Parts: sequence; C-alpha cells; structure tokens
Amino acid sequence: MSKLKFKILKKIWNARVGEINLNWVRLTTPIFMPVGTKATIKGLILDMLQDPKYIWDLPIINLILANTFHLYLRPWDQLIKDAWWLHKFENWNWLILTDSWWFQVFSLWLNQNSRGDYQATDEEKEFSHEVKIKLTEEWVKFNSPYDWSKHFFTPESVVDIQCNLWSDIMMVLDVCSPTDCDKATIEKQMQMTHRWAKRAFDHLEKKYDKVRWVLFPIVQWWIHTDLRAQSIDFLSQYARDWIAVWWVSVGESKELIREIVEFTWPRLPDDKPRYLMWVGTPEDISHAIENWFDMFDCVLATRLGRHGMAFSDDGNLTIKNAKYKSDFSPLKDNCPCFVCRNYTKAYLHHLIKEKEMLGGILLSFHNIVYLNSILEKWKKEKLWISWDT
Repeated sequence: MSKLKFKILKKIWNARVGEINLNWVRLTTPIFMPVGTKATIKGLILDMLQDPKYIWDLPIINLILANTFHLYLRPWDQLIKDAWWLHKFENWNWLILTDSWWFQVFSLWLNQNSRGDYQATDEEKEFSHEVKIKLTEEWVKFNSPYDWSKHFFTPESVVDIQCNLWSDIMMVLDVCSPTDCDKATIEKQMQMTHRWAKRAFDHLEKKYDKVRWVLFPIVQWWIHTDLRAQSIDFLSQYARDWIAVWWVSVGESKELIREIVEFTWPRLPDDKPRYLMWVGTPEDISHAIENWFDMFDCVLATRLGRHGMAFSDDGNLTIKNAKYKSDFSPLKDNCPCFVCRNYTKAYLHHLIKEKEMLGGILLSFHNIVYLNSILEKWKKEKLWISWDT
C-alpha cells in the first residue's frame, strides 16, 4: 500500500492541481522544490522559506532537495545519521527529497572531457581531480572529485545511503547516458537501469512498511521516444508512490525538451504525481504544467541569483547592467517576496557591482519566491482553485 496519498483537486485541459500527503506534511501541486545540494540552499536560512515576513501571503515552501552523491562524500551519510539524520542536521522539519547521484558524476566527467557546450556549475569548477568511472552490471566505481578516493555504488547501496540520510523521498540509481552515445548503447544502458530499478525496489520492499521513505523510478533515454515509451511501460510498475522524468541530457534546445515533455506526459500513470526533473525557468515550468506535470526542481533560480540575474515578467534582468544604477523600482511590482518589498534595483545593482554576497543572496531568494508565485497564480487564476477547496 502506498504511503504517499495523492488526489486531484481540479483539472482543466492538460493542467491539474493536486494534493499530496506524506509523513504528516501536505503539499499542493504544482510545486517548485528549491535545491539544497549540500544540505543548504546557498546563502539562505531555510526559515525564510516559511516566514510571512519573507514570503508574505504565499503558502510556505515545505519540500526541498539534497544530493545523495555529495552528502555521501562529504560529510558522509553515516555522520549525518549519527547527527539524527538530515532533517536535524540542517534544521528542517519538513520534507526532503534526495536526488539521483549519477548526473553529478556524469556532469563532472563531461566538464573535464569532451563537451565544449556544457557549462560547469560552481561546484564542478572547484574540483581539481579528474573523475573516472567504471560501469558494470553489478556496480559503478568512481573516484571522489574531492580527494581521489575510490568508491562503489550499487542500486542497493544508494537506497541504504538515502535511508541513512532519512530522506522522505528517494530516487533510484540510474544511468545517465551521454549524448554522444549511439542508440544501441543507450538501449543497453536503459535495460541496465531497468534491472537496477528492480534491484532497488526489491531491496526497499523488505522494509517498506516499517519506514517513512518512498522511492521513485526515473524515466529518461534522451531524444529516443521509442525508448522512452519502453521505459515508461517498464518503470510504471514501480510507480507505487510517484514517477519522475529526466528530460533529455545536457545542453539540448528548449524546443527539443518541450517535444519530449509533450510526448511523455500522456503515457505516464495519471493517478500518481509526476516529477519533471531539472526544469526551473518560468516559461518551462508553465509549459510543463500545461502538460500535466506536478513537481519541478532546478538550481537555476539560485545559480542565476548568485551571478546577478533576477526572474521577472519581462524575462531575466541582468542587475549589474548600468541602466539599473539609478532605477529605484523593485525587481517586480506586487511581488510578495521580502526583496521586492524592501529593496530597489539600484541597491541590488550596487551590491552586485561591489561583489557583496548579500546581492546574490537577495536575488536567489527573489527567484525562488518568484517561481512559487507563478505556481500560485496558476492555481488561483488559471485553474480557479480556492484554498477552501
């Protein structure tokens, strides 16, 4: 029996509002999940996500992400378990999703090898070691980008690591196929991911009824729609609580990503929440909502904020541009966030130009709240949801 309870409150055309109940926490979808890779959302105190002083009249944010790969390596999942698990460790009393580890290793490897169009993240740029990977049917071996130490992951061990973290929502170990793979190789890796998924769910099944955790399968397989269809057919049997979709790989066009979203959504189980991974621009989230997806995450909101960019109704604002030096208006009129209610573009421009860390913090927070305000607008205006529903 599923521990995650989901019901659809309202739907119109290909969009819907739902309610999720898990571990005594209620979520209303669609929802954007801020990314706290290393047990922190960079620069933010987590209480800001729930304090009316900072988010005004928006519903509180009560689901965030952390990363299995990074927390396993540093500070170590066993240490976090000894600290009474991740919730206590980072002082967060709500839900935590720990995402799949493979993309982090894959993207680090790309950064140091062939993909000239791939843009490295801040975390990737700090690593001085080359990441090496050996993939077999039984396990994947990799060296730590921090200290060159060698590690093995299996579908079972990744479940156990996330159990040590006490994640509310866990993701399976999957293979993230590089875009330069031929289709035959991608199909082999898809079949391996399916076998790994079975191993992960068989491993968790032994204790599923005794613990609070739920585990999600991940549908991917790049631009090959026939493989995506196969993957959906196979992995839907494991969508006891939820199903996740990884869009394509890294660096594809917005048009291609949207084609995959539109192909995928009608084939997913319609009685389960759908999680579209790594989607975080206002326009992409809106498109995904229109294609019956419920949950989204991306580092883009905070990454752009740290680099002096803010979401707005008129596109991304590059606050360091000279035109904002004497602009005493907020980033967005009627934005509920603390930043727009208290600071002007001119002040934010000053902080960014002076490389003051507060500038990136304020812009990051605005971007997170802005995305959540878009979702609330969808619920209340386009889907006509009243909070009395």
